[in-house]
Amino acid sequence: MNDPAGASPETVTGIAVTVRALCDVVEAIAPLGASLGVPAPEEMPWHGALFGTLQAQAARGPLVVAAVCGGTNTGKSLVANALVGAAMSRSVAEAARTRHPVASLPAGVAATADLGALFPGFVPVAWRSDEDALDPAAEDRIIWREDGSRRQPARLVIVDTPDIDGTLRENWHRAELVRDAADVIVAVLTQQKYNDAAVRDFFARAAAAGRTVLVVFNMIDWPAQRPRIGGWLATFTAETGVVPLAVYAVPHDQAAAAAGRVPFHALPELTGTAGGVDTTHERDPGPAERLAGCDFDRIKRRAVAGAWEVVLDRRDGMGTWLDAIDRAAGVWRETATFLEQESRVRVDLPPAPSDIVWNEIWSWLEPRRSRFDLAVSRLYRVAGTGVAWAARRVGLGRSSTERREDFTALEIAALKQALTDFVSRLEDACRHDPRLEQLLGPRLASADRAVWYADLEQRHRALPLVSEDYRAFVKDQLDRYSAENPELVGWVVTALNAGAVARPALTVGLGLAGAAVVPAAAATAGGLTTLVYHVGDVVVGTAATLAGEGALGLTAARLAPLVEQLFVGWSAERSRVLAETLHDVVLGDRLDEIDRLATAASRPELARARQLLDAVAAEGI
Repeated sequence: MNDPAGASPETVTGIAVTVRALCDVVEAIAPLGASLGVPAPEEMPWHGALFGTLQAQAARGPLVVAAVCGGTNTGKSLVANALVGAAMSRSVAEAARTRHPVASLPAGVAATADLGALFPGFVPVAWRSDEDALDPAAEDRIIWREDGSRRQPARLVIVDTPDIDGTLRENWHRAELVRDAADVIVAVLTQQKYNDAAVRDFFARAAAAGRTVLVVFNMIDWPAQRPRIGGWLATFTAETGVVPLAVYAVPHDQAAAAAGRVPFHALPELTGTAGGVDTTHERDPGPAERLAGCDFDRIKRRAVAGAWEVVLDRRDGMGTWLDAIDRAAGVWRETATFLEQESRVRVDLPPAPSDIVWNEIWSWLEPRRSRFDLAVSRLYRVAGTGVAWAARRVGLGRSSTERREDFTALEIAALKQALTDFVSRLEDACRHDPRLEQLLGPRLASADRAVWYADLEQRHRALPLVSEDYRAFVKDQLDRYSAENPELVGWVVTALNAGAVARPALTVGLGLAGAAVVPAAAATAGGLTTLVYHVGDVVVGTAATLAGEGALGLTAARLAPLVEQLFVGWSAERSRVLAETLHDVVLGDRLDEIDRLATAASRPELARARQLLDAVAAEGI
């Protein structure tokens, strides 16, 4: 990271787009991170730097926000009032009475500034009385008022904060929000309150975030205690890492305090040149003038650079949060893979009725056949109807309606058995994977399973034997096959025309074939030949001598994959009702949630966040 003092004003101003983009990305990813069990961004050190310091810097313009912070009964309000030059905040003798920070704005700022952006995390509330800061409301408010005396420097906002070490935890939280939003921290210390644990921790975090710190030792016996201040400061800086911009001493003078005339005695010998910031002046202008004047630009640039260092930190920065999301998503990817392997839907459907599929094939072929072939086919189709009637009379065949009813009964039984098997395997998977148990277990345990089977039956009844989707699928497959194999399709059409007289039993037979003729997985070279022999067995036993059968057998090796695809496509559509019941009724949105978590690492927002962070690091802001 480059020296903050060397950053140009253009660089400081140019952070706005990047900061807003990063904030947007974090807000988009945060719900996903919560689902993955990753700590909330608000719990991470970089969040305050991004959403507090950097977001506020992008919005506030030419203002320095100075937060007056300290422990209980250190005189913070006295110091804040002195910096403003008027009574902006009332001192309260009882510890931890003040609940909300009070901000004093230069005249006219309230009308031009976005106060919500100026103080991120707070609800700005206009001052009405001194009691406002004591309101026990749980809402994080910041009470603002404008400097009516016009003594306050035009570029300086002063914030008086609640105690950083009191008994009320919400006070600590609000003081931290102010610290994150401030450009500079005015650390109010006393000889009793400069090394307490809570005080040290608060200012150590401010130093780690790159905040400019101005130290004020209050209630000093001046000048008698001046020599001792150096020792107190050495202990404070050693414990916190603070390198103060300047150090001041405020005498313990009740009369001066009551009159609002609080002197700030500069102690330049305790700072000299700190962190590249020149703190030696022939005449110290005082803390307020210093913050709004000679050190204004350095303070602003240092606040920005320090915040970026926190956001980019390799151990605790935003990148570690993104890494945590990646790791958590990886665990869910393993869970998704396990679920896919262990809980596959197994459906042993009965073989597809061959006439349904073959009728679609013949419908596609029909425009390509000769008039003579079509006429002969119609003649023998009528004859076949008579043969079928005769076969049923002697017990050799069943009607089309009966065969469909038989198939439907077998099919729904197979689908219901597959549903039972799937749920059983899913329960086993939950027992072996705690994440699946957490997400799916309660639903499997509490659901009315009769509703599942009823839903499956309803979907099955509503499914037509041949849907328009399947007809479109067949046409697409055959069109593609025809384009890739024109000579083979041409041969089939020629064979149909040449063998019209000798082939009638084949045509009739295809209309008679039962559910067991061609299984959905038929992929052998003799698949079509087997069909011809079977049809012959049903009719009169002469199919084996039909003209063209030998030619069909010769080409079956090339036609079989196509036919298999058409049969499998039909069966796949039939099993779709099971998938719909599983997704919509049994599991609801749980599968979508598993997929969302498993694919979290590939979300474009994560890639965008890393891209932005890399760009900032490369710029060396």
